[in-house]
Amino acid sequence: MLSGGGARGMAHIGVIKALEENGIPIDYIAGSSAGAIIGCLYSLGYSPEEMDSLISTTDFYDWATGVIDEDYTYFFRKNDENASWINLKFSIDSTLQTRLPTHLVNSIPLDFALLELTAALNAKTGYNFDSLFVPFRCVAADIETKQSVIFRNGILSDAVRASSAYPFYFRPLLNDGKLLYDGGMYNNFPAEIALTEFQPDIIIGVNSAGANPETSEENVLSHIRAMMTIPTSFSVICENSVLIDVNTNAFGAFDFTRVSEIIAAGYEQGLKQIDQIKFYTQRRIDKKLVDARRKEFRKLDKEIEIDHIVIEGISSKQADYVRQIIKPSYEPISFSKFKSTYFRLVADPNVRFIYPTIKYNKVSGYYDVKLRIERENDLIAQFGGNLSSRPVSEGFVGIQYKFWNRRSYSIFSNFYFGKLYTSGQLKIRMDYPASIPYFIESDVTLNQYDFFRSSNAFFSDQKPAYVVKSDYNFGLNFGIPLRNKGRLISSAAYIRIADKYYQTQDFLQKDTADKSLLDGVTGSISIERSTLNRKQYANQGTFLQFKLRYVNVNESTIPGSTSFEKEISNKPREWFQFKFVYDNYYKRRGRLKLGFYAEAATTTMPFLSNYVSTVLNSPAFEPIQESQTLFLTNFHSHSYAGFGLKNVVMIRPNLDMRIEGFVFMPYKELIQTENLQTEYGKAFSKRYYLGSLGAVYHSPVGPVSLFLNYYDDRENKFSVLFHVGFFIFNQSALD
Repeated sequence: MLSGGGARGMAHIGVIKALEENGIPIDYIAGSSAGAIIGCLYSLGYSPEEMDSLISTTDFYDWATGVIDEDYTYFFRKNDENASWINLKFSIDSTLQTRLPTHLVNSIPLDFALLELTAALNAKTGYNFDSLFVPFRCVAADIETKQSVIFRNGILSDAVRASSAYPFYFRPLLNDGKLLYDGGMYNNFPAEIALTEFQPDIIIGVNSAGANPETSEENVLSHIRAMMTIPTSFSVICENSVLIDVNTNAFGAFDFTRVSEIIAAGYEQGLKQIDQIKFYTQRRIDKKLVDARRKEFRKLDKEIEIDHIVIEGISSKQADYVRQIIKPSYEPISFSKFKSTYFRLVADPNVRFIYPTIKYNKVSGYYDVKLRIERENDLIAQFGGNLSSRPVSEGFVGIQYKFWNRRSYSIFSNFYFGKLYTSGQLKIRMDYPASIPYFIESDVTLNQYDFFRSSNAFFSDQKPAYVVKSDYNFGLNFGIPLRNKGRLISSAAYIRIADKYYQTQDFLQKDTADKSLLDGVTGSISIERSTLNRKQYANQGTFLQFKLRYVNVNESTIPGSTSFEKEISNKPREWFQFKFVYDNYYKRRGRLKLGFYAEAATTTMPFLSNYVSTVLNSPAFEPIQESQTLFLTNFHSHSYAGFGLKNVVMIRPNLDMRIEGFVFMPYKELIQTENLQTEYGKAFSKRYYLGSLGAVYHSPVGPVSLFLNYYDDRENKFSVLFHVGFFIFNQSALD
């Protein structure tokens, strides 16, 4: 009989291991909350060693913390990143109502994991918990009747999921019209249930719940816990009984990074009391015999194949949309295929939540799946931006509206405003689900970067001193997925680029700036793949991009009062450019994450009318967040390669120290001549360096960071930047 306790409940594995090693038979098992999870695994025929291996994996940590495995992230349906901190979701058909979240952690990874672990053996045993490897019981809490609910049969994943729905951590489970929470709320040590359900000769109870922190004035969660839970008496109630009280006070209820230590604590305490247990239990069973029984029990006649899909909670047209994603053909599909398409649906912006159940259909010989779906609110208001110690702060406001039936339609608009960056964007997108889904999108984007207003005394040596870059993009985009992690996007657009600048620092207030206009069309093909875990300052995953662009524009240059040239020029310009980006953080357990970044670009772009215009429109190497806010001439080139290392030390789960260093190698440096024109330097004659050292706290609304940055581009090569929020901008015309 196993108590709850969150991560502390993993101590049950250690106790079971001690029992099996000493031949103590386990004929029945019951549990609550974390005890229900371990009890379920044991009843499915998992050995203590197998449970230890499973619980210690990254997969289990992801289930417990709500992280979707990067192999099943669906990049195709991910919206472009922006600088939002807060998303407020409203429903148009409910008079702009919004709602507070009922949970902190996304339960979808755990929901599916329980389904995957239990489905086949649950069906094999006829959905009778007495027919499992050992008979099993678990309890959940019905908060309406304020009573415990005992699960004896039915869908095993539902039973365990309900029993482990820790309040405000995971969302509750709706089961047969009842809203069920963690069984530990009303019965965290179900000894009487084990006694009445199984009538055993001896009960071995394991308490790993640990001591709860005292209710304090400042701790709101402690108030909620005190109001919602009933105190538990950790005692066994039959004459022949043993209580194994594992001291887990050194561990937190959500300390899933220390499960190996917690399991070891359970094993140690189990061994300490093994003589006491042997006194009450005369019967012994050989572990090899138990393992042989497990092997036989877990034999399956055939793999799971899914035929019928039942969808609840949305309209019939929306259900057709879902079926096109989950199972577009009439033929049965394998469970692995279902898993892939299921997480594609999870990524769909129209879907707030999915809960799956699966049951064997004796008539068809296949499995039926029922999906309970909650649709996402229609309207999302976004607010954010960036607050910085330099005058590059910006505000962000965004609005998204979406509606769907057999197709999905979305309207996005946003506005950035600040000294450095001002931008507005409007996008309209249509998504069509099919065996090969696709989207069609039109967008209008206006950007302006003012590198003069955003400079300060620290950067007084900036050359040239005055640069304002604007671009306008009117485009049409088409995209298809490349498996789960990638996408291919082709684009065509009319663009207009307007640059204003002085080519020298020696100018007066009365002087007029040079103006360059690039007016024409562009098209691009991009292949992207991303599993990064954060939109900025990631420490896990990979981003890969190949992008080919064609540009055909007319260049018009209007010289200013300080220019060598005095005549307005008009010239047609045409070029191709190619860019490659690879950003990878290697998987490593522990505090240190090693990352590698590489970028290369090449273009056939000719020299434009002058040096500044050429550099402004050439590809740039900007791997550091602050570098995107600076006009660094040394890091622009027609052809270059850049690479570097990113070392991330995870001081705490949400606090990282980052050490990053990069080298930039232009094939031929862009050099300004005496008459302010452009020429190439010698091949491979220059290298430039940049790097950063700092700390990032990942707050609920965005990163809070402090960095010391180094740029091999100016006399004063160091800068200090503190910022709260995101350096994320709308895509520019030549990106």
